[in-house]
This record gives sequence, structure tokens and C-alpha cells, in this order.
Amino acid sequence: MSLNFYYAAHTYVDNWVVCDREARKVLGFGSGTTPTDKEACEQLKKVANIYSVTRNFRKEKVECERLSPVWKALLEIGEPTSEEEAKSRVEELVVALEKHYENRLWSAASKFLWMRFGQPIIIYDSLTWDWIRNQEGYSAITTYNEFYDAWQKKFNEHQKKIVAACAELLNANITKFLCPSECPSEEEEKEFEEMIRSSWFVERVFDFAIVNDESQRRSLPKV
Repeated sequence: MSLNFYYAAHTYVDNWVVCDREARKVLGFGSGTTPTDKEACEQLKKVANIYSVTRNFRKEKVECERLSPVWKALLEIGEPTSEEEAKSRVEELVVALEKHYENRLWSAASKFLWMRFGQPIIIYDSLTWDWIRNQEGYSAITTYNEFYDAWQKKFNEHQKKIVAACAELLNANITKFLCPSECPSEEEEKEFEEMIRSSWFVERVFDFAIVNDESQRRSLPKV
């Protein structure tokens, strides 16, 4: 099966509105203020549910307490400014979370860090991992760092096609479908147009294309 970047672009922009937009704003201090622990934990809970990592965290009496160690650890981690620093930050968060949850939570760590900092974090997911390992020449990867490099190489191969697919969202005036108001303001239109043109959005569309493709592959009947 080939990667469908047009479908992925559409599905990710919907996911952005439902989850990532608010999570990035709160956890990444996009509003210019530091969220309260409760506000941060509520967003972490939402991200954990939508990205299917909730099961990795022990349930405490109060929901916020369940993920408060995650938020505390995120606040102590510096923003990565390079690919090598991004890899180190994921490792750092994995180690910090292992002390509380007794597991090496690579998927959750990379997802929470992306919500906190965005690029250059690359999200690890079991579906993405399997897809990468199924590509010719990548079956031997065993670590997040190797996964990161392999993901980057495959992304570079497809980047032009992904950018073209994202451009179609602008041609379709997707803003009218995303904004809650009937007539989006110039500010709203500018926000969505800048988002769709951004390099991080293109990377996330690649993620969604991989996940869609791997999900379909797993659903095919065995022969």
C-alpha cells in the first residue's frame, strides 16, 4: 500500500482542532502564561486518551495526581534546539517517568514532549515503529535514536508530496470547516494558513499517513 498524504492531511487537521491545538497552547505556554497544575494535567489526560497511552499510568484517587509527575518532569526538561538534543530529552523524560510508573514509556514520553515543545521532537508510536521496521533496510533498528534517524530519512523522501497534499487544504479553504464561527476572522484564517504551511504540520501529516497505512496493513486478512 502507498501512503495517502491527502487523507492524512485531512485527518491530522481534524486531530489538531480536537486535541493538539489546545494541548500545544497550554503545555507549550502558547498563551504566554504558565498553566496551573490542574490545567496542565487536564490536557495531559486528554492527550493520553486520544493517543492511547493512558493505560501506562497508574490510576490514583484524584485524576490530576495520576499525571502530575509527568507535568513536573516536563517542567524540568529544557527545550531541545537540535535533533541530538531532542533524542536526549526523550531519554531524559523516559528515565524520569520510570521512577514513578515503573515502565520505559517511550511512546508517552515522545508524545508529551511534542505537545510541550513541538519540533524537533519526533513522536514514537508502535504503529510508526512497525512501519519503519518493515521498510527495506530498517528491520534492525532497536532504539528510539535509530528510529528517529530512520523516520527522518523516510520523511525526507516523501516531503515534497506531503507539502503538495497540505497545499490542497488551503486550496479547499479548509479554514471554513475548522473555525467555530460561520465567518472566520482574518486572524483565524491567518492562524490556520500558517499552521498548514509550517514544517511541523507537514511532519505530523507524515505520522498520520504512516499510522493509517500500518493500521490498514494490520487489518488485512492473512493469506
